[in-house]
Amino acid sequence: PSHPNEEFTEKLFSVCCIHRSMVYTRSVLLVSAFLSSVASSPYVTKNVPLRLRGGEWTPSKAKESFVVPDGRRVCVMPSEDDIPGAIVECVEAIGAACIAEKGGFSLAIPGGSVVKALKGVRPGSMDFTKVHIFFCNERIGEYKCYNTAVEALKELGIPPEQIHKVGEGEPAVVAAAYEAILCAQPGAVIAMTKQGIPRVDLTLLGTGEDGHVGSIHPGSDEVKAAGDGQIVLPIDKGGKKSIAVSMDFMCASKTVLLSAASGKRASMVASALSGSFPPDTCPAALVRAAETIWVCDEASIAAHTK
Repeated sequence: PSHPNEEFTEKLFSVCCIHRSMVYTRSVLLVSAFLSSVASSPYVTKNVPLRLRGGEWTPSKAKESFVVPDGRRVCVMPSEDDIPGAIVECVEAIGAACIAEKGGFSLAIPGGSVVKALKGVRPGSMDFTKVHIFFCNERIGEYKCYNTAVEALKELGIPPEQIHKVGEGEPAVVAAAYEAILCAQPGAVIAMTKQGIPRVDLTLLGTGEDGHVGSIHPGSDEVKAAGDGQIVLPIDKGGKKSIAVSMDFMCASKTVLLSAASGKRASMVASALSGSFPPDTCPAALVRAAETIWVCDEASIAAHTK
């Protein structure tokens, strides 16, 4: 070096470069270790929906998947027998992602075949101590939806107090009490919309041949109540007393999965997806959540024209 300080400067620069390289390498190793631990966690599912990961979720056995002009996604399964598996995949994917993202998962369910499908949910697919189950509808005093759910979910380890049973009494009182339960949940379980509607992570709905969902039937007072801000509706008709979550509640959900199987529902599915139906005649068509997924089979989608 031509100047006595130049040698010192060069050595100092070399040391700084080596230190910087070591820090960078250590950072890379730490990030890699973290990502590896996350990827190997039993509660992380890679096949998660668009809302949660930036890729479009499609059931593994789907023959086809497309989006209708209003944004609803349609997944076509080979047969009716493949629909339960699609429901299970969706529950596992969203459940694991929600728990990783915010520490809780809220699932609203109906009765019947949709709930029976949940028997296929794998015990290791998420942390079930952070899962909360709510009911889209229930016949007061009979509790078929609750009993079916308890049976389907019994191997998963969901704390009993987190399967939120509908109460006893007159429909108006029971509906108000269940609404209070929904609204009292912490934010990690249920968020709230600006309008004060509980926003569950995932709502599962079966569909009837007439287009009913939950206990909301065509032409009923319940379907006509859509948009009025109600959350849980009391129903007292024909000697049958029940409650049902409203269309507003369904549409406030972060994700809704509707299932429609067999050729008996083909006409309803075509009307619902096209939007061509008289007012209040097809409740299933009114379900428009932030992410709405229809899971059909080849027979039920046959009448739909893309």
